[in-house]
Amino acid sequence: MAHINEPAKKLRIAGKYDVLVCGGGPAGIGAALSAARNGAKTLLVEQSGFLGGMGTGALVPTFAPSAMSGAPLIKGIHAEILALLGIGDGSNDTWPPLDPEKTKYAVDRLMKTAGVEILFFTRISGVIKTGRRLEHIIVENKSGRQALKAKYFIDCTGDADVAAMSGASFKKGDRKGAMQPASNCFTVAGIDDEKFEAIRKKDNSHDLKLSDIMRSDEGKAILPIIPSGEYRFLLETKFEKGYWGFNFGHIFNVDGTDAKDLSAAAQKGREIANNFIAYARKKFPGFKNAFLVSVGQALGIRETRIIEGEYTLTVADYIKRTKFPDSIAVYDYPIDMHQTDKSLKAFNKSHKAFTQDFLLSPGEYYSIPFRALIPKGKDNLLAAGRSISCDRQVQAATRVMPLCVATGEAAGLAAAMAVKKGNRFRDTDTKLLREKLIKQSARVD
Repeated sequence: MAHINEPAKKLRIAGKYDVLVCGGGPAGIGAALSAARNGAKTLLVEQSGFLGGMGTGALVPTFAPSAMSGAPLIKGIHAEILALLGIGDGSNDTWPPLDPEKTKYAVDRLMKTAGVEILFFTRISGVIKTGRRLEHIIVENKSGRQALKAKYFIDCTGDADVAAMSGASFKKGDRKGAMQPASNCFTVAGIDDEKFEAIRKKDNSHDLKLSDIMRSDEGKAILPIIPSGEYRFLLETKFEKGYWGFNFGHIFNVDGTDAKDLSAAAQKGREIANNFIAYARKKFPGFKNAFLVSVGQALGIRETRIIEGEYTLTVADYIKRTKFPDSIAVYDYPIDMHQTDKSLKAFNKSHKAFTQDFLLSPGEYYSIPFRALIPKGKDNLLAAGRSISCDRQVQAATRVMPLCVATGEAAGLAAAMAVKKGNRFRDTDTKLLREKLIKQSARVD
């Protein structure tokens, strides 16, 4: 591969902060709010023009439950967001609808009230470090290439971009490098709710039968085959009368850290969405007048880099429901490992794992140790969200939005505490951290 030498140049330091949060998805929202509310001068850097990540940029249409059974396990800032949106508390396996525009605006208001400074339309392109400490991140936006200085950094990029740039070790994919497939979600209007809900109630068991109808028609003129793509109902929810959001289909063999893969997958996602609407108008009751409103600006990525942290949460921990002394969140969402190929056998295996093999009994939950947020060899960097340190199987449970908010909230609080004491993250007083999280209405045990 050919290379060139980029000329060295001076970078303007565009700002200095106590805490710099990288990425404005669910984890970044939790981290920024928690840090700022605890007195830290906080900057949130986000590559798009809004916050919310997978829920707003990728149009994932619903939050996962706050608990699969019983009262909410994920509380704190996540519960605050749900309450602000007026969509319930997510208890007892309820999936609150995530209207993208309402969510963007609601989170904007929270950030403004908390005093979080935000840089939208800004990509992180590098880091500057001294030994085990990060000193600056390098960003690029319409104002040019700049450096931003902070005392503490929180990587909420989902892909552990900052951790990787800083030289932190990570894992990615299975032994062959395969990762869970992507999905390109979309919104649809003009649906006859009564007719669609009737066939969902009659034919639907986690959308399996409706998906089987499409599988039988795939390859016919009515529904073209898309290489490495799959038509499948995964999850859909109604926002308003006739207006629905769809988490739909799979796009296989996508590395969410590879620009060429993402580019090709985005095109396939739009093709899947448009083909589905044309098909559904002819095939499914309630879709005669349906039309596509929007396809996600970002792909729904389930898995990329997972950091190697001070502790790695294992499948054994999940099965034993290990309770950690430094636990900063608890949850009961099961292992939801989407299959890496299109075969029906692979789908059935993954579906059985989610609905039977790894389903927790009512009242059971697992916990997340603070050490899983600390990348090995880094003193002032945390990772929150779907890249925390865990086995690949466990990541298929911990990657969903409510827990991402919770790990972000813990990371933001830990960073604000560190600003006051000047400590390394591995020296955090986790007893005090847990006490403060409880005061913020989070659940840690």
